[in-house]
Amino acid sequence: MDQYYQDNMLLGMNIYNFLHRYAVNGKVSGNLACISEIKNAVVVLYSPRGCGFHYRYHARSRNRAVYELECADLRNNDVIFGGEEKLAALLRKVEREQQPDLIFVLPSVVSDIVNDDMEGLVHSLQPQFKAKLVPITSQVFSHMDKSNGRKALREKACQQQKQKFSSSAVYPGCGYVEVMDALVQQVMEPQQVQPRSVNIETFVWGYNGEDKLQGMSAMLRKMGIEVNAYLPAADLQMLQRAPRAALNIVRRKKWALAMEQRFGTPFLHVADMQEWHGLSGIGDLYRQVGEQLGCRERVEQVLQEKYKQVEARYQELRREFAKHKFCLIAHGVAMLPESIRVYEQDYGLPLSKICIIMNPSYQAEAGVDDALMQKFRDRIELAKAEYNCQAEVLLEPAADALREAAQSCDFVISNGHPRYANLGVPLLYNLFDRSVWTYQGFIDIMEEVQQLLQRPQLVNASLLLSKLDYDPVFYPLRQEDADSKAARELFSRVWRQRK
Repeated sequence: MDQYYQDNMLLGMNIYNFLHRYAVNGKVSGNLACISEIKNAVVVLYSPRGCGFHYRYHARSRNRAVYELECADLRNNDVIFGGEEKLAALLRKVEREQQPDLIFVLPSVVSDIVNDDMEGLVHSLQPQFKAKLVPITSQVFSHMDKSNGRKALREKACQQQKQKFSSSAVYPGCGYVEVMDALVQQVMEPQQVQPRSVNIETFVWGYNGEDKLQGMSAMLRKMGIEVNAYLPAADLQMLQRAPRAALNIVRRKKWALAMEQRFGTPFLHVADMQEWHGLSGIGDLYRQVGEQLGCRERVEQVLQEKYKQVEARYQELRREFAKHKFCLIAHGVAMLPESIRVYEQDYGLPLSKICIIMNPSYQAEAGVDDALMQKFRDRIELAKAEYNCQAEVLLEPAADALREAAQSCDFVISNGHPRYANLGVPLLYNLFDRSVWTYQGFIDIMEEVQQLLQRPQLVNASLLLSKLDYDPVFYPLRQEDADSKAARELFSRVWRQRK
């Protein structure tokens, strides 16, 4: 299993959301992210050589260049008269030289525009090859993330308190999902279902994702549940046998729906990991798995044993945390109710101030009208009442008000924006994304927090990084950098017009 975006977390730069939205990626980058996990698989890109060159090293690949990527090198004549022979010759060359188990054939903008029957061509060539040929079909020409993202926001605003979130958005056109759908339809084979077994999707479990999933696997084994396969981090034989599992635990819903339709495999959708956060969230995950696999009693027994091992330390740490006051600096409203629950209920960090600093174009960019914004505000108030949060909420505080709010607390919880180093208050990193899947793993995070509280350190405000006047919203743009900010706004307006 690859450690997706680990360098982004370690370096604190080029975070995933920026790369996904503003970098030059294309769905092929998602295709490659998925295929790179599959063992003994190679990729042929049915494109001109420029695409082949670009995707060997692109924005989202960072330090994981795809040096082995092969390209059909389509030219003008191939576009006009067809590149079938060129593709067939390249596939034979790839199999002869690399001897893979799977060869994935990816479409490109060119092949999609001329509407080549790439899938039909590749399937007609299959009898000539020992390797399994898997053509990837573009489900839509462009990634539907904007319209689906807006749908997810609308559904989030209407979410009931304590209800697990699972949006109906399925993101057709996502390169990763297109590969997963192809695996379901072209590679997986009918199997006799093995009771009390699961498949675990390996994609996007956050920082240190492999260790998280290993912890989940260890817990499942203690509960008598077998991990049938990690998907897509498997070889050809394991992919073919994936339908043996009685349940899929997934992060991306669309391919799981396809597998459910073809093989009848139910799934548990872990959409927002924060909703499965803390000791209660971890317990909820395994209880739902046990419920679906018919082993709830054994699951409950293991959970009780594990809780008893950490209970005393958990309560002790919460008592220590309760001695301090915390100021949370948030940069949005959609996930703020979950943030309140994470800090107040899961960690026991009493929030005294909540400062909301938002993108002034947020409503236009996200397609959120005033009525939807009011629903988000209502959810925040409900969350405060539910988790006994006494924090004062400050919306768009001025610089002086922000400093006053921060200095009324012992610690500031923020996203690490350099401007907060000048508030004169010790900073805590944002704990919102620190999801783990074992009770002891969560206690380990709380131990880290306790060490920071015992030895508070002010960020060195003399560093050059802290001297620059960064924009409060669009870090790392600087406030006086009008040209870059105008370019970003132009890009954002074009983004809003995409269908």
